[in-house]
Amino acid sequence: GKVSVCCVAGKRRDHHRNLSFFAIIAQKRRISSHIISKQTIMKYTAITIVSFTFTSVTAFFPGFPGYAPPKAAQSNFLSEQIEVGTMSLSPLGFGTLNLPLDKTQDDANALDVMKTARAKGVNFIDTAEAYGFGKSESLTSWAAEEAGFTIGAAGVEDGCYIATKFAPVPWRPGAESVVQACQASAQRLGVDSIDLYQIHWPDIIQPLKSIGIEKRKDEQYWDGLAQCYHQGLAKNVGVSNYGPTMIKRAHKALADRGVPLVSNQINFSLVRYQSSLETIKVCEELGIQVLAYFPLGNGLLAGKYDLNDKSTLPTFPKSITMKKYLKGSQTLLQEVQTIATTNNVSCAQVSLNWIMKKGVIPIPGCRNGAHALDNFASLDFVLSEEEVERLDVASMNSMEFSSGGFELE
Repeated sequence: GKVSVCCVAGKRRDHHRNLSFFAIIAQKRRISSHIISKQTIMKYTAITIVSFTFTSVTAFFPGFPGYAPPKAAQSNFLSEQIEVGTMSLSPLGFGTLNLPLDKTQDDANALDVMKTARAKGVNFIDTAEAYGFGKSESLTSWAAEEAGFTIGAAGVEDGCYIATKFAPVPWRPGAESVVQACQASAQRLGVDSIDLYQIHWPDIIQPLKSIGIEKRKDEQYWDGLAQCYHQGLAKNVGVSNYGPTMIKRAHKALADRGVPLVSNQINFSLVRYQSSLETIKVCEELGIQVLAYFPLGNGLLAGKYDLNDKSTLPTFPKSITMKKYLKGSQTLLQEVQTIATTNNVSCAQVSLNWIMKKGVIPIPGCRNGAHALDNFASLDFVLSEEEVERLDVASMNSMEFSSGGFELE
């Protein structure tokens, strides 16, 4: 029968640590209740671009007529944890890709990030075997231990949850590859069982596809996930970069094996919004929590780049694409800055708070303690409904950020 798992926004419960300074009103929420009316979209678009019809709204969602974007969650909710499988997650986590990929220990920045996360009640950390060929997992484990985090300690003060990912590369033949990789990741993380084990992307790397030869092993990899779950190597399993079709297939395949699929990690932000809506809707229907990587659009939404100041721009060749996105997102970036100024917060905090208001858990990268502190302060305030709707409209009129090679299929 159908396996029952957590809803997209998840069940929430009060934080078990010192989070009383967060903007608080405990209220359960689901994305299904976050729908923005067409009239609201039309109203705010008319303000910004003169006129906007329902036809043009639905044009943003080809093949998906009549579906409006998820509306913001009601009231303040950031003191509540989100129940995802066996985990009780903070509404925001962080990823380790921006930390050193050539070290396994003794890195001051990694330790500062972990200490800041512990102090702010951020208990969800995402890494991957592909980051530094496993070194990131070892560094994550070292930093967590040094910071006083207890990995995988459900309900324990100062406990944290670590997620990692299996890389489905062509030379990995099938299910047993997943099990072996999970065992290796668990060893590097210093645990017997991984809190959340994910498939990093669909099996899309097909070297011979150009000559008509394609052999995808997604089903075998799902079977490997199920084996990890049943053998106790993984407490929860998830996927990453899965679109509507693939998430339905994976959900059914795992359910048939008695395994709940609890999460789907996708590229989601104010500059990667429209193309993610159908995936989010399907995840909501199946009870799968959405996690957002690149929540700041690779720095675009952090307010640190200025077209008129070359010194703020990244180095070549990233500077070329960033200029393109800056030009195509000016209205959105101005709206983010306006709202940030009104709330006396940073642009990054506005952008991350908007994601949380959608019932999605953002996992921004953090290079050091100061960077982490700025990101984590997005938990200290809550955007108003009117501000979220303004951002929705500005986002729909902005250039979409690159898929990073992972189109949601």
